[in-house]
Amino acid sequence: MGLTTMNKNRAILITGKTGTGKSTKARTFVKEPLVLYANDIDFDVFSVPIDNGIIIEDVHYKADKNAVLSVLRNYKGQVVLTSINEKSVPKEIKTMCQIKRAGSVNHLRNEIATMAIHSEEPSSYERDTYSLVNEYLRESDRDLMAKLLLFNRPSDTQIISWLSQNIHPNKLIFVDGVVKRRWSQTYFYEMLAYAHNGKSFGRLSMPQRRQYSQVPKLAKRLGVKNPKVLQQLCMDDDVVSHFKKKLNNGECRILKIGEKKKRRKTNTQTTSFAVKKLEDFL
Repeated sequence: MGLTTMNKNRAILITGKTGTGKSTKARTFVKEPLVLYANDIDFDVFSVPIDNGIIIEDVHYKADKNAVLSVLRNYKGQVVLTSINEKSVPKEIKTMCQIKRAGSVNHLRNEIATMAIHSEEPSSYERDTYSLVNEYLRESDRDLMAKLLLFNRPSDTQIISWLSQNIHPNKLIFVDGVVKRRWSQTYFYEMLAYAHNGKSFGRLSMPQRRQYSQVPKLAKRLGVKNPKVLQQLCMDDDVVSHFKKKLNNGECRILKIGEKKKRRKTNTQTTSFAVKKLEDFL
């Protein structure tokens, strides 16, 4: 009888990703539970009736291990714990529980769709730069576009450089030249959202990275402060000879001073030894 009671009241750990119905499933094991969070447990465990039960949520997130273990050891009723995964639960807690899995996200969505026929699929506003620009060009609902820009808040210079490759610059002149970094950031994203009406179905062009001159970098390495003076110094043969010692062939070609002369390997003369005969040793 004692063994049956112990197994019945053993703590239950329910694991599953966000949206899989862990909390809903946890309530099926208890009647009128006291709901606690693993990182904030401060109460008298003996004050909770045995028939009610206790639910401890989010054991994966900064759980107060000692407090959770105290509940598991001292409470005689049913305790149910939830976590997004099994790996993040402290080992001492996990060994005291029987583990159950929550349903998958798709299974939960199917159940919701069955109960609420007119419900809509959940959607996230999170976008990367490519997806955000792509949607900006095609989406005709500009109110939605404003929400997406305000939620993601892309870099102003980055979003402008991407859009300037795909829509007429006149649409961005006011937002880029007047609004950007002069008015509030929120107003910038809202103005940008309504600067275009969507309905563009062309292929998305990505901005090309600029090619910067290597001459200033080479001038600094050679000890020349002004890159323009470097071109004049390269007209002197003695200076060029000195520069070539510090540069490789690719850098010499950038400065148009010709490549280094390749060193030719000379064959080392092998010394010949006369072969001694037996008579020489006698």
